Amino acid sequence: MSTIKIKHREFDIIEELSDNSLLVSHKGKEYIVEKFDYSKDEGKAFVYALQRIKSAGISAPKVFVLDKKAGLVVKEKIDGTLVSELLAEKDLDEKVIEQLFLIAYLAKINRMTLNYNPDNWMWSNDKLYYIKTDFIEYAKEKDLVTKYIRLWFSTKEANEFLSKIGLNIHKNRLKNEYLINKQIVLMTCKYYK
Repeated sequence: MSTIKIKHREFDIIEELSDNSLLVSHKGKEYIVEKFDYSKDEGKAFVYALQRIKSAGISAPKVFVLDKKAGLVVKEKIDGTLVSELLAEKDLDEKVIEQLFLIAYLAKINRMTLNYNPDNWMWSNDKLYYIKTDFIEYAKEKDLVTKYIRLWFSTKEANEFLSKIGLNIHKNRLKNEYLINKQIVLMTCKYYK
């Protein structure tokens, strides 16, 4: 088994997840290692995003080791289910929507707009995690309620999004526009801050 050394720690490489990420283990625990080039703007933006998301109090994988010189970050591996996979199976629980709105509020007051596509979110142990490290400065036209909320309910838009990533909502679960709009409005009124 090959290893990678990050800040004087040896990690066993379990699997290459993509060109820029690895699944590794250290002392019996699994982590995700992401590679970045800190000398380039994208690398600096990546590190900045990690820090901004953490300081905003947004639920995201914890960073255990950050090595700017080597361009490596070791993050917590979240064991759970992608929200997009949950949505393909059943309507999301209200507690998922409640946490989504709380995170959107935390992002908004910290002048951030996250990527609210359901495949960027993980549900694990009754907690919603943002598993990406990208955001833009707050833009109302790209906010959760303005742009993305219909992707979190059993709508035609959600089904189109899911089919692009190889998933589908069963046709029996697609509600008529009036009922789904009513449900979205009620949830938004209940949890939007």
